[in-house]
Amino acid sequence: MDFTTDDFLGGKIKLRQPVDGYRATGDAVLLAAAARPEKNARVLDVGAGTGAVALCLAARCPDVFADGIELQPEMAELARENIALNGLGDRVRLFSGDIRAKTVEGVPTGAYDWVLTNPPFILEDQPSPDKVRDVAHRESACPLREWVDGCLRYVNARGRFAMINRADRLPEILSLLHGRLGGIRIIPVWTKAFEPAKRVIIVGRKGVKSPAVLESGVTLTMPDGSRTAAAENIMRSGLGL
Repeated sequence: MDFTTDDFLGGKIKLRQPVDGYRATGDAVLLAAAARPEKNARVLDVGAGTGAVALCLAARCPDVFADGIELQPEMAELARENIALNGLGDRVRLFSGDIRAKTVEGVPTGAYDWVLTNPPFILEDQPSPDKVRDVAHRESACPLREWVDGCLRYVNARGRFAMINRADRLPEILSLLHGRLGGIRIIPVWTKAFEPAKRVIIVGRKGVKSPAVLESGVTLTMPDGSRTAAAENIMRSGLGL
């Protein structure tokens, strides 16, 4: 298998990824940017893939600790390589496991200040010929309800949960979180200005009953394809949303 080593956050993070197969995208950077962890916070990335979310968060927040859960052995091994490549083994760890299981060895339930996830969200029954990529992208064996249930088991009593997903699934996502999280922030992501949002980031907190807020969101590119200043700040400079 051929690999590339790609720069994230303007080169602050380097990610080794297969040329053909699953590759991290800007969604991972956006999700990491949505978190606002306090000093010494514990963060969990569910469905870590090659480690992009946890590594980007660790680069942006040098005083937090991040764990990742990844089901596929090939991806888990790459994530561990990327942790070492970036010299972040003292703050970032990767555990192999299935979010549908009640527990994952080494990952305590109810222990994390933030749980982040970029779950598989392709619904169409068109499997990729690359098995690793298919499991990473297509929602099949684990429906979204089970995925969310699994993630929330790891959030502590006042912790926060954040997910990036397709904008057209927002009603379903909100129904899954209703009565379980409060203070929900809905952050639309417009791939191109003046077009419908294709992604949405949802952030909520356990143990609060604050109302939901629809935020102004972020636009990534202008109609001519040039990157916006806000996107440049997030994608290259590592600023938070």
